[in-house]
Amino acid sequence: MNWSDVAETVGEAAPMVGSALYGRAGGAVGSMVAEVLGVETTPEAVNQVMNDDPEAAAKIKKVEAELEQARIEARTKRLGQVNQTMRAEVDSDSTLKGGWRGFTGWMFGLSLGGVMASIIFEMFAGTTDRIELLRQAVMMFGVFGAVLGIDINRVGKERLAAKGIDSRSFTFMDALKTRVAGK
Repeated sequence: MNWSDVAETVGEAAPMVGSALYGRAGGAVGSMVAEVLGVETTPEAVNQVMNDDPEAAAKIKKVEAELEQARIEARTKRLGQVNQTMRAEVDSDSTLKGGWRGFTGWMFGLSLGGVMASIIFEMFAGTTDRIELLRQAVMMFGVFGAVLGIDINRVGKERLAAKGIDSRSFTFMDALKTRVAGK
């Protein structure tokens, strides 16, 4: 018997712990479960206590809460580091340190423009299958649209924030109401 054999039984009490027993960390999670249940660190012992002890489910839920808390703390720490890096870039006087995101965006846009121009050129040159080129052109316009939409959304939120307006509460319908009301 291995930890994945016990995963379904444990998963009835605590789904996240049960699914973790299937994964690469199954042994580590299994040893946590065994420790909380106060049994030997084997799938057989955990399975036995899960079937015999009615209190085992409550104990397993405690492990699940601890795992969720650890996951949230790790995510919060990671996001804090990303935000700290971004703040350092914004506060930097160096163009190379603070401007690489914009440079990357421009280069990506210029690259997409070059690819699109070559597709259009090839369509009119007539040396390849036009249906295939049309499919590629439509795909490229979709990529352009997605990139442009994301950037417009970001810039719009930044402008609203600069005016002190919460962008989460300012929707298209809010803008329409404001225009109709003449404010």
